Amino acid sequence: MKKFLLINLSLLSLVACSDENNDIYGKVDPKNKVFYSYDFAAANTSNKLTKKSYQVDKNNDLLISYTETPKLQTEALRNFITSNGISTILPPQNTTGAYMVGRKAIFNDTVLEYEPYNLEQRTVFKLTYQLKKIDLSGLDVSDYIGYFLRQATSSSFISDVTLDIIKGILFASQDKFPAGATCWQKQVQLSSQDYIESYPTQNLSHVSVGSSIIRQDIWQNAAWTAFTPNTEFNLADTRIRHQSREYWGFYHTTREVNPIAPINELACDFFNESAFNSANNVLSRVFK
Repeated sequence: MKKFLLINLSLLSLVACSDENNDIYGKVDPKNKVFYSYDFAAANTSNKLTKKSYQVDKNNDLLISYTETPKLQTEALRNFITSNGISTILPPQNTTGAYMVGRKAIFNDTVLEYEPYNLEQRTVFKLTYQLKKIDLSGLDVSDYIGYFLRQATSSSFISDVTLDIIKGILFASQDKFPAGATCWQKQVQLSSQDYIESYPTQNLSHVSVGSSIIRQDIWQNAAWTAFTPNTEFNLADTRIRHQSREYWGFYHTTREVNPIAPINELACDFFNESAFNSANNVLSRVFK
């Protein structure tokens, strides 16, 4: 089923009211490394923008807190299938409500790495994201907006008219990132073996079963077929049949290079707090 991002009439005003829930900021320990991002697919039935904070705690666990209850295609709801194991549970939550997504986690200026918390198998399974650190000091926040909109439109279906309204409001911003503002761009995703990212409880939008088949196999009694991915939208590309059920996910190889963003875009996937606050100040003119 196609997902729609509905924009309220308040878009026509240059300043929109925001009922943002800031509890997310009270759940993290400032003594530990904290970074921030947006969850595009999790909020697609309103103009609310779900925000996420990531933290590597003192036990080297990767924790994620959300401003809205996770509902669709996000780390808190993600399962894994490999040739050696299959997730049987979702990531657990700690006493503050944060999701324990990874163990043995590392985050620095060049890498985010962890072992998924909800996958048990004999061989170690590790996800590694090679990062590029970007100094945003003094740069226009609107330079990030183009990348943000490309990410949003690949995860949600937005009409051209609505998109033009959003662009007209957001690109008019004269805001700049403050000194010390930093973001990190995902450049390469590595994994210790091929895997399927799956969402058994969800009805994901997916490619046509008439698409070309690139691989099929049976892992852990789960029969799966990977089709050619859609290059425009973030559609599930892998059909999974397991325990008399059919659901969809995404097939990943051990090395995947992210597309290079246009030269006039700031491709930021994670932010430090000052950069994230600056982006929110602009985005809140459209999104709650």
